Amino acid sequence: MAIARRTFLAGALSGVSLAALAACTPPKPGPTPTVTTTPSPPSPVPRPASFLRSAWATDPYSLGSFSMTPVGATPADRATLRETVGGRVFFAGEAASSEYPGTLIGAEASGTAAADRVAALARPDERVAVIGAGLAGATAARALADAGFDVVVIEARDRVGGRIQTRSDDAWPFPVELGAASVAGDSLDELLQADAVGTIALDASRETRTLDGSIVAATGVGPAAVATAVEWSRAQPADSSLASALSASGADAVSSTPAADGVSPTDELTHYLDTAIASEYGANAFRLSASYGIDRTGLTAGTALVVGGLDAVVTTALDGLDVLLSSVVIRVGYDDDGVSLRLGTGESLSVDRVVVTVPIGVLQAGTIEFAPELPDATLASIEALGMGTLEQLWLRFDEPFWSTEATVLSVIDETSEIAEWVNLLPATGQPILVGLTAADDVPVTLKQSDDEFIEAALRSLVPFVDASLATESPTPTPTVVP
Repeated sequence: MAIARRTFLAGALSGVSLAALAACTPPKPGPTPTVTTTPSPPSPVPRPASFLRSAWATDPYSLGSFSMTPVGATPADRATLRETVGGRVFFAGEAASSEYPGTLIGAEASGTAAADRVAALARPDERVAVIGAGLAGATAARALADAGFDVVVIEARDRVGGRIQTRSDDAWPFPVELGAASVAGDSLDELLQADAVGTIALDASRETRTLDGSIVAATGVGPAAVATAVEWSRAQPADSSLASALSASGADAVSSTPAADGVSPTDELTHYLDTAIASEYGANAFRLSASYGIDRTGLTAGTALVVGGLDAVVTTALDGLDVLLSSVVIRVGYDDDGVSLRLGTGESLSVDRVVVTVPIGVLQAGTIEFAPELPDATLASIEALGMGTLEQLWLRFDEPFWSTEATVLSVIDETSEIAEWVNLLPATGQPILVGLTAADDVPVTLKQSDDEFIEAALRSLVPFVDASLATESPTPTPTVVP
C-alpha cells in the first residue's frame, strides 16, 4: 500500500528501466544468519490518557464518511439524484448537493430543498416518511412538519444524528465529534447559534516535518501542481483522474533532487496528495476526478471546531416529531396511490411520499430495494458517485509533549497510516490531537486493534516531540469511551 502511494508517479519510469528491473535475478540462497534482537527504546511520546476512534467505513448505515466525485462522475449526477421519482420518492443528503457536497452545509441545504419539492406536489393532509435521522433528514422533517404535513422519521441506528456523532464523557473537556467536527463559512452560523452549539476558531497553519524532526519549508509545489492538473483536465473533452491529469499536463514534472532538508519537490507533491488531498476527499489521486472532484479547499481561515455538541442541531429539529429508531427500511414500494415501506422486522408502513436521505454508499450497496426499480438515470448517478473514507483518532494527553503552534501537522513518511494530525492545543488549551486516516490506509487501520493503532499513531508523532517537555512517567492506561 505504501509503495503504491509513493510511486504514483511511476509513469515516469521508462520502458528501459522496467526491462532492467525485470532482468534482475535474485542472489542464490545462503545460510540464514542468527539475529540478535535488542529491546526497543521507550517511545518519547507518552500514552494518551483517553482516546476515541471512528469506524465509518464499516458502519453498515454509512459505508464511508462522505460523498466524493470519482473520475467519470460530474455535478450533473448529483442534480439527477435530486430529481423526484414517480412523484413519490425524493432523495436528499450531502451527496445530492451540487454546491456543497460532502459537507454539513450541503446536508442541511439538501434537506430544505427536498422539503420544498415535496410541498410543491403534496396535499397539506398527506403523510410523509423521512428515511434517515441525520442532518438532512432532520432538516427535511422539521420543514415538512412546520408546513403542516404528518411526518414520521425512520432511523436504522439506535440514535439520531447519522454521520454526526457527538460523544460526551467526563474524560474529555468538551464533547467529541467523531463525524463532522468542523464547520466553515457562515451558512450554518444561525443554526448553530439557535441551538447554542459552541465553536472555536481554528487557524489554517500547517507544519510538515521529516522523520528526524526537521521542519520542511513550505514551497507550494503540491497545491500548484494540483491546480495545473485541474485546469488542464477541465479543458479536455473527457474527464481523467487526478493522477492521470498530473502526468498528462506535465504538472508532475518536478525535481526529484532533495533540498537541504532532504525533501525533494517530488516528495512534497506525493506528500500533499497523501495528506491534504486524501484527508479532504477520502480518496487517492487515482480515484478522484480531476475535472470535478477537487471542489473543496480544506481547512481555511474561518473554519471553526465544534465544541458544544453538534448533535443538538439534529435533536432540536426532531423535537416533538415521530421518530422510529432501530428501524431498518429494506424496501420502498411506490405507485400512483402512495408509498409502502417494509422494515427489517417485517412490519410495513404506508405513507404518501418518502424522502430518502441515506448515504450514497448505502444506496450503492443495494440494501434498500426499490419497487419498481429506480429510473436508469437515477441508478447511473448513484453508481457514478463515490464514498470517501476518513477516520478519526482522538487522543487526549495529561500534558503536551509538543510545542508547535501549527494546527495541521504531518510527517513525510510513506509508511505512516496517519495522514495528518489536527493540533487542538493552541485553540482550546487542551493537549488533544486528532489523527486523520484517509483513503487507502483506512482498511488497514480498521483491522488493527486499539492498542496496535495507537502504537502506530504515537510513532508518527515522534518528530513533534519537544525534548524540553518530555518527562519520565508511568504509562497510564487510556480511558476508553465505548
